This record gives sequence, C-alpha cells and structure tokens, in this order.
Amino acid sequence: MMFIVARSVEGGRRTGLVTAAGIGLGNLTHALAAAFGVSAVIASTDWALDAVRYLGAGYLVFLGIRGLFANGNAAEIEGPAKARRSRRSDFAKGILVALLNPKVILFLLAFLPQFVDAERGEIWIQLLTLGVTFVVIGWLGDSSWALLSGTLSSRLRKSGRTRWAAVLPSFVYIVLGVATAVSGVGF
Repeated sequence: MMFIVARSVEGGRRTGLVTAAGIGLGNLTHALAAAFGVSAVIASTDWALDAVRYLGAGYLVFLGIRGLFANGNAAEIEGPAKARRSRRSDFAKGILVALLNPKVILFLLAFLPQFVDAERGEIWIQLLTLGVTFVVIGWLGDSSWALLSGTLSSRLRKSGRTRWAAVLPSFVYIVLGVATAVSGVGF
C-alpha cells in the first residue's frame, strides 16, 4: 500500500492505478503458485524465501536512490502531466514489487488453506478461487489508495505546497526496502 501511495504522490492517480494493476497481476501470479504448490516449495526453503526478500528489498532501495538522484535538483514535483515515465514501466514496477514480496507467499500459504474442504472438490481449484478473490479485493483496495493519494497530491500541487513531494516517495522506497531486508518475512 505504501508503494502505491508513494507512486501516486509521485506521478498522480493514473500512475497509482497502473501500479496497482501491476501489483494485482503479480499477486495473481502468487495465487497461481499457491494453488499449484510452488509457493509451498519456496516457503519451505529458507534460502529461496530469503532470496525473494532480499531481491525485493534491493529493488525498493534501488528505486529510492534512483529517485533521489533524479529529483535531487527539483524544487517541486513535476506532476503527472510532465512525468517522463511510461505506463508500461509503472505496470512493470508494480508486477516486480509484488513478485518480490515474500509476505504475499506466506500469507497465501497461511490463510487460504483454512477455507479449503477436500470434500467439496479439487483443492487446487478452491485455492485458486480463494486466491483470485484475494487479488481482486486487494486490487480494489490498492486502487482506492491510488485514487485518494493521487487526488490529494494533485490538490497540493495546485496549491503550490509540493516541495516535500519531490523526494518523499524516494525516501518511502528506501525505508520500505530497508524494513523488508531486516524483517523476518518482508514488509
């Protein structure tokens, strides 16, 4: 959620919504992996889960540092109209952040099996249905945060109170990356 808020502050509602869609697709990949048992293998292998965690943390820190250097000389955030990123890049960043989030793997493995009943049919179909439901609900929530934070950012930009918005998202990415690296299961 913090990643989507930061992306929305940085680039506006559209950037936040496209990022939320990318995160939704990444989470759908996790739901498929959980339904077919791939997540269980990753979660049961300490080095694989750590690899996902550290790659995710590194990617967030990379985005933050890159943003600081890109925005370092800017007095104010440019806003969505002047954003030099493509929507495809925003979508890809969302996918990558979701795929490199070990918290989703562990959540799906801990939460979904509680609602599976072997007497009601194929377990993988039940897990997939629950996983897709989780993804849709998550996407709706993420999209709401994107709309809210993008709207607030736009209003602040129009009022001229945006000096903080040029670098704040970069600091958020770095904090999220460091928190992911030092926590046990991701941030």
